[in-house]
Amino acid sequence: MLSQVILMVATATILPILLVYFLSSTADGLISAELARDARAIAAGTSPGPGELGGSSDEAAFLQGNAVRDTGRSGRRFVVYDASGTIVRQGGDAMPIPLSGVPRGPGPVFLRHGRYDVLSLPLARAGSAPQWIVMVQDRTVPEEIVDDVVTSFLSRFVWIVPASLLASLLVGLFVVRQVTDKFRRTAAQVDAISTHRIDVRLPSDDLPTEAAPLASAINRVLDRLEAGYRYQGEFVGNVAHELRTPLALISLRTEALDPSPERELILRAVERANHVVRQLMELAAIDRHYPEIESIDACVLVRDIVGLMAPLVFRADHVIAFVEPVARAPLVQGVPGLLQIALTNLIDNAVRHTPAGCTITVSVEPDGGIVVEDDGPGLAVETDRSESRRYRREGTNRSDSAGLGLSIVERIVTVCGGLIEIGNRPSGGARFAIRLLAATETTSRPKS
Repeated sequence: MLSQVILMVATATILPILLVYFLSSTADGLISAELARDARAIAAGTSPGPGELGGSSDEAAFLQGNAVRDTGRSGRRFVVYDASGTIVRQGGDAMPIPLSGVPRGPGPVFLRHGRYDVLSLPLARAGSAPQWIVMVQDRTVPEEIVDDVVTSFLSRFVWIVPASLLASLLVGLFVVRQVTDKFRRTAAQVDAISTHRIDVRLPSDDLPTEAAPLASAINRVLDRLEAGYRYQGEFVGNVAHELRTPLALISLRTEALDPSPERELILRAVERANHVVRQLMELAAIDRHYPEIESIDACVLVRDIVGLMAPLVFRADHVIAFVEPVARAPLVQGVPGLLQIALTNLIDNAVRHTPAGCTITVSVEPDGGIVVEDDGPGLAVETDRSESRRYRREGTNRSDSAGLGLSIVERIVTVCGGLIEIGNRPSGGARFAIRLLAATETTSRPKS
């Protein structure tokens, strides 16, 4: 911002200086030309002999016709004097400056003496003593000369006015463009702030000085928000961890009971509660992993997760398959620990909410995307009052049957900078596709 202010100040300073300079040079040139013209006119009418310069009728006529006409106006006067300083002829009022201070050269000399413009012009005559004519113009009573100066100035430099206005306009537009570009970049950074990206901060050094305090205040608010958000995540994780012990005790005591329908109901309820606790702990783990983004080989990641989940899938009387592309898929970027949690949740949801005998297919697409499909009943989409989507498995009454686990997956994918596509297969069954960004040279390499 300082550079723009300096540019505007420089423009506002230089343009008036240029105008004053051009106006002054125009006035000097015009006055010098006027004085030289009058001096030559007077020289042309001066008698050559100094003895004839007394009070003759020719002189009177000259003074009346030339001196009065040409020097009586605008505070103009003249003298003709010789080498000894003797005044030979004089027109107008008394000379306001000493002749000793006027240079006598072989050619015309123009100078400024206070408020007076002075022109010294030699009178060259063959066979006579050298003489000089001095013309003086008082600038404080310019009268007609002002009109001449203004007319001459406008005719020569009228382009300066529109050029100055145009330059000021261009400088103003340039400064405004620079400032608005900074605000646009800051607005884009603000748009990136969400519950999944609370680490973003506004660069106050990239904003105008006047806006820097506002950016700093917003950053402090975001710091407090991030601290509260992480505290909430830690609290949820701690609560979930504390629930594991009593749930484990309930499960052990229930298993010691004699087999009965009530015993099976309790065990299923405890197992469901344990599943929710695990998901809450995974949700709290997202904040611990974020934002350790690195390059990931999707095929290696999916192959490991499928191998890890296979025993659980087979035990539930399901089939699981892994399909990888023919050509090697490019590396993608994400958080390996979080993506493992996301894939585990998708496979676990498929196992829990599809009938026995269903097939779960996990595949890696040529662009590195990860797809989890099943041939079960598929998903139903509900819309609440806030127009947010909720998914549930077909044939179930609970809108959160796929709920918490799917919420975890969506948040993980968002943290990794990707997106998730949720829908049904044309042939039946649910389909979840995770789209991740391609890894760049700046993304850290996968850890071995």
